[in-house]
Amino acid sequence: RAQPERCVQFFEGRRRGPEDTAILVGDFNALEEYAADGPMHCYYNFGVAPSEGVRADAEGAGFRTSEALEEQFKQYMVSPFAALRRAGWSFAYGQEVGATSSFGHLVDHMATSRPVRVEQCDVKYLTNQKVGNKPQDTKLPLTDHNAVKVAFLL
Repeated sequence: RAQPERCVQFFEGRRRGPEDTAILVGDFNALEEYAADGPMHCYYNFGVAPSEGVRADAEGAGFRTSEALEEQFKQYMVSPFAALRRAGWSFAYGQEVGATSSFGHLVDHMATSRPVRVEQCDVKYLTNQKVGNKPQDTKLPLTDHNAVKVAFLL
């Protein structure tokens, strides 16, 4: 939550014209929605909940149950989206672009400080899917994420 809020504050604190637009792009390592049986829940069960360090920190912070800890994790994971939406920012694309991570999920996002028309949105395949026995998207994986190329009509 703090990082996107600081980005919004940075942009809003600058002298600018009414049509100036900030575009925030990055790996949020999260989906906008947290589903009880979804990938972020699986990530929590696999990588967060079993961690001794996480359990010690959670107990020190007063989280006594796994459900309470997962609720905190859920809020943490979706907080960048909520912070940007609260500030009136828009997202350039959603699930329609497909997977951007090699684990089959859309985790790379692009937000704009005002609504702008997306003229074109294409995924550039730089990785292959590690799950689901899917055919290769590229013969030469360069990273663990696909790129998203967006053309805005400003």
